[in-house]
Amino acid sequence: MREQISYLKRHASLVTLEEALAFVDGTIHERMRRCRVLITFDDGYLDNYEIAFPILRSHGVQGVFFLTTGLVGSCEVPWWDHAAYLLRTARKRRFSLRYPAELVVDIARDGLTKSLSGILSLYKHPGNADPARFMRELAEDAQAEDPPTTQRRFLDWEEAREMAAGGMAIGSHTHSHRVLSQLGPEQQRQEWPNPARCLKEQLGREPDALAYPVGLETSFSDQTQQLARETGYRAAFSFHGGTNLPGTTQRYDIKRVGVGGQSWPRFRVQAAICRLTGNYWP
Repeated sequence: MREQISYLKRHASLVTLEEALAFVDGTIHERMRRCRVLITFDDGYLDNYEIAFPILRSHGVQGVFFLTTGLVGSCEVPWWDHAAYLLRTARKRRFSLRYPAELVVDIARDGLTKSLSGILSLYKHPGNADPARFMRELAEDAQAEDPPTTQRRFLDWEEAREMAAGGMAIGSHTHSHRVLSQLGPEQQRQEWPNPARCLKEQLGREPDALAYPVGLETSFSDQTQQLARETGYRAAFSFHGGTNLPGTTQRYDIKRVGVGGQSWPRFRVQAAICRLTGNYWP
């Protein structure tokens, strides 16, 4: 990450959340020679505090950390890590899942990475109205072990306050990290107020922005965007790729691209595309 930040500082303009929201609102009109880049992190893992925060602070760069308030300071294993652990400990190398749709998992043939991708895609399916059932059946069908829950995985409120005092921005990633398209309107509404209220109580101010869990186009809806607007968020971030053009960026669907786990050549290609198009790259 240190190399990535150094590279972006040389070739792009790293901006704050407030500057990014001004860009979205259209109150920034000047065209810059270098593309604007906003650094964001989802979920609130402990390594955000232990690794990312010191690097960003040393470079004088703001990061935006979207916290899942129900996980702050906890040892809880979120569903994506839970599924990965079940797959790694599976005693059956080939099995079938039937909820919310049919999926044949063949670890011996496809390998862990491809098999996990298929399982996570099935979990994100809008028809998955019972996530607990999904995990229970995955564990049973794979004959796998449940993950340990004794190690803290997420940063706590004291660490979040230190990060905010150190110049970082804190946003909302909902309360439980449920896939919003799987929820009805009332269930979605329950995901909005609690994080905003919790962040205000703990950090002294309500969050300006949120990031949709998963962030794919199928994981939130027009209704989700409307609910976010009604709750008072100034903007919301998705995660289905793309850049943001001046005057055409949707305030409740600000596009982002992932760089975690990328090879160095691919990272530089993405940065080069950003520079050539002159767009906004969060």
